[in-house]
Order: sequence, then C-alpha cells, then structure tokens
Amino acid sequence: MNAPRLLPVVATRRFERALDALLEYYDGIRHLHPDAGSRALLLIDVVEHELPQLLPGQPDIGRPAQLSLTQSQVERNWLTRLAPLTAHRRLQAREWLVSDFRVLYYRTSSAVYLASARHVREAEYK
Repeated sequence: MNAPRLLPVVATRRFERALDALLEYYDGIRHLHPDAGSRALLLIDVVEHELPQLLPGQPDIGRPAQLSLTQSQVERNWLTRLAPLTAHRRLQAREWLVSDFRVLYYRTSSAVYLASARHVREAEYK
C-alpha cells in the first residue's frame, strides 16, 4: 500500500505581505483595544504550525473559494503572474477559515500555494 504523496506548501510573497498588513493593522489599533491582534496571532500560529502539517496530505480540506464573485483586479493580475509557474497544472482556489480570517490557497497537482489572507469582513483578497 502506497502512502499518499505529500505536496509541498509554498508561502508566496503576496501571502507574507497580507499577513504583515494584518499584523500592522492590529498593532495600529492596539492603543484603542489592548486585545487587538490576539486573533491575528492565532492565525499566525495556525499558519506556522497547523497548515504545514494538514495541507501536504489533505490539500482539498478547505472549501472551494468563490473568486468569480469577489475577484478584484489585483487578484486577476496575481493569477496571471502565477499561471506560467503552474503551467499544465490545474489551479484550484480554496479557502481555509481560521477564527475570523480566511486563508486563500491554490492547489495544483504538485504543490499548495498560500496566496493571501483577509479578515472575514473584508470584501476581497488583496
């Protein structure tokens, strides 16, 4: 019996910028709300510890993302740049809900690309 092939999880620069922007936002409002950012820190913990263990073996665990409804011009541009890197591989956009945040990732036959993160109240991924 063969073990399922584990896919590498690749955190894109875009994903890292999205996490930085979330942390910066919460740091900026900490003077108003001392607990601001505690859920964002939970997101960071999940991204660092849980997703790298779950996604390689179960890349379809998140729900399909509805990008056709919320896709911004930035998202379309990013997908255009990603397409050559994933030539001949079918991209599947998926979302993983972590507390009050959604993590957008793309699954291909050979890797999982962490693409962005946003608060559930934000209209679109950046």
